[in-house]
Amino acid sequence: MVNPDGSRNKVILIVLLSVGFTLAMYLVINYSLNQQSTTFARLIPEEAYVIILHDVFNKPMEDLLNITFDDVRGKFSAQYVMINGEGIIYEADKDSHTTSKVIGMTNEPLSGGSHFGWEITFNGTKYYVDSTSGRIISFVNASK
Repeated sequence: MVNPDGSRNKVILIVLLSVGFTLAMYLVINYSLNQQSTTFARLIPEEAYVIILHDVFNKPMEDLLNITFDDVRGKFSAQYVMINGEGIIYEADKDSHTTSKVIGMTNEPLSGGSHFGWEITFNGTKYYVDSTSGRIISFVNASK
């Protein structure tokens, strides 16, 4: 004869182990997602400016490899921002990625989604460069 209490205890143990494992995985994943990622190097504004010179103005990479900080000083202004998927621009802190206030609008990001990056103002146009990928997010002619 089969012991019904033994089968019930096994089912309860399996359910408790499953719930415990799921909870542990949730906590580990939640913790890892909330940690600052150090695997991606963040661009500095000067690097974002060089990307614009290459990608937008088609400057040859050979010419750009020897540019120094002194060469680009005063030629552009930079601000760290977050652009959401609708093109709303928020002022952001580059270290904590916290946003503080809406500072403008631009076109929807070319690659979709939200991005943290540099707003580089150069020759009357604002360019937005993703701070981790280096891709141009969006741009808007500021003189309009």
